Amino acid sequence: MKIVIKLNKSNGDRGNGYEIIVYCNHLRTRKQKVIGYSKIAHFNEDMQLVNEKHPDYEELLPRLMDIKLKARKIIASGMVDVEKAMQQLFDVEPESLSYIKFCEDYISELTAIALESEKRGDIQQRNRVLGNRDANRNSLNQFKKFFPEIKFAELNYNTVLSFRQHYENAGASKRTIVHYISQLKSMYNKGVRKYKLTDTQPFKYTLDNLTIKSFNAKKKYIEIADIKKLEDFKSIYKATERNRDLFLLQFYFGGCDLTDLYFLPMTALFKDRVLIERSKTGQVANLKLHPKAKEIIDRYKCHSGRWVFPWDKDRKKYLYFMSNYFLSLKRLQAKLEIKILPTGGNLAVKVARHTFGNRAKQLMIDTDIIRELMAHERNDVDNFYKDKFSEKVRDEALFKIIDTDSI
Repeated sequence: MKIVIKLNKSNGDRGNGYEIIVYCNHLRTRKQKVIGYSKIAHFNEDMQLVNEKHPDYEELLPRLMDIKLKARKIIASGMVDVEKAMQQLFDVEPESLSYIKFCEDYISELTAIALESEKRGDIQQRNRVLGNRDANRNSLNQFKKFFPEIKFAELNYNTVLSFRQHYENAGASKRTIVHYISQLKSMYNKGVRKYKLTDTQPFKYTLDNLTIKSFNAKKKYIEIADIKKLEDFKSIYKATERNRDLFLLQFYFGGCDLTDLYFLPMTALFKDRVLIERSKTGQVANLKLHPKAKEIIDRYKCHSGRWVFPWDKDRKKYLYFMSNYFLSLKRLQAKLEIKILPTGGNLAVKVARHTFGNRAKQLMIDTDIIRELMAHERNDVDNFYKDKFSEKVRDEALFKIIDTDSI
């Protein structure tokens, strides 16, 4: 038995690419099925998978991974009936489809995708996929406590609402409940598209009255005077100073995320500038290195290799590093009596980003300049005007925002 996924180039490019077919044969019996389309540049023949440039990458890759997994099981079983093999690969009875099993399989597929990304050396993509996987897995684990075997056909408004009500009664925050239900809904929608099911909209109205008002979700920041406190702080503990330095570097780099610093590639540094790519959106900020930022980088920078900083890039090591970073920032906050505005809270990683944005607004910096410095996600209109300000203007604005000498 042979089962492969390949591009069928004999029928030519259909406009959206060549046919992606699943080809199954044993002896003289052959069957094939078209499951999508791809340009040659978007398909990896060796791996039998689409790459990240494919426009339907997020939807098509998990399906291909699922087919490959099923194919391995069929071949390992010794099956020689091509018809039965194709039925096992594609035939599905909608009424019997388990929502829980689909979610578990999807989460397993995300793990496999992350491992493939790691093999290619794309650590940033690995982290994005694993972050998505962990969010989905956590939400599913909470749901399974109440519905361990529920099928797609059994999902309805009442089942989802009962899940919501349990966590409301347990005192969970609105944000937590919205996160759980949103992740579950996202996986449900993927399953509906994958198996071409009738969407009964079981999640419709289940988030009513859970909208997080803008006042309650107001972004937390610190005053520029507290940034100055952090700059002037000295500690006998190297780890404490390192974590302080990283928080300041987040601020100096337009409020970038910790993960984008931790996994900063050597190629991001050139001349007196740095390219910060936001892993969350893929947007890039081209920033001038302030002397304060350069001093911090020089303090920890590797002399060679792929990464700017030497810390282990294993995901578990990163999560451990991040946990210690959080705790260290909380201790610094208490020691320096730093106030989190406007409503209190902890000195967390996002505070650097919100502080940068808030400081820029206080200084009346043009909103489009702020977007470019912070690598905000843009719509089509924004992209048309991207980089409409000169490099010199952006650099002057950046240095003005992070300046603490004049306060």
